[in-house]
Amino acid sequence: MAFTRSSTGHSKPRVQLNISTEPERRRTTTKHTTTTTGRRGHHAGMTTQPATHHHRKPHLSDKIKGAAKKLNGTLTRRPGKKAAGTRQMRGTDGKGSRVTRV
Repeated sequence: MAFTRSSTGHSKPRVQLNISTEPERRRTTTKHTTTTTGRRGHHAGMTTQPATHHHRKPHLSDKIKGAAKKLNGTLTRRPGKKAAGTRQMRGTDGKGSRVTRV
């Protein structure tokens, strides 16, 4: 005959330890600062910004065409076409950057 916990008198609820006993790892955050050696005045302690992509002001037609390209890339499962549509909508597709100035 099999004994159950209730018949043996050990019917207390089973409590499992939900708290992790592993040592906690510290998350380090990196601060993007330039070195201040040799720089005094307003350049001392200057933080560097992440690189930004040059873009032009997209027209309404660019937004519509880019949305159509993005939808086409989504439906055909072509991530390159989808990304091209996103770039055209945001104005970062490089259109207008190859203009010869006289």
